Amino acid sequence: MIRHKLKPIIVVLNNDGYTTERLIHGEDMEYNDIQPWKYAKFLKAFGAKKGEYKSYVVKTGAEFHDLFMPGNEFSKANVIQLVEIVMPRKDAPHGLVHTVQMMRNFNKKL
Repeated sequence: MIRHKLKPIIVVLNNDGYTTERLIHGEDMEYNDIQPWKYAKFLKAFGAKKGEYKSYVVKTGAEFHDLFMPGNEFSKANVIQLVEIVMPRKDAPHGLVHTVQMMRNFNKKL
């Protein structure tokens, strides 16, 4: 993407580890804790030069809303962009939580 000067918007959901695994195999299992990565620096690490990319870190709903407002720098999309959305560690979609609970209930019957 960088080499070919493509201009996608890359979204990284950062929930501090493996949330799906936490739900399935135990929320506090140590192997689900990963070394924190600096996702916002990925484009530079992969060779993007200054002025050829933009990276953003979003930690609140207000920051998310502001980033996607029409007319701001982000909406111009004139370079490759990476948005890191920092979420709570155990934040998971309701459907996933429900599915895992159903699996646990089923496994209890075995």
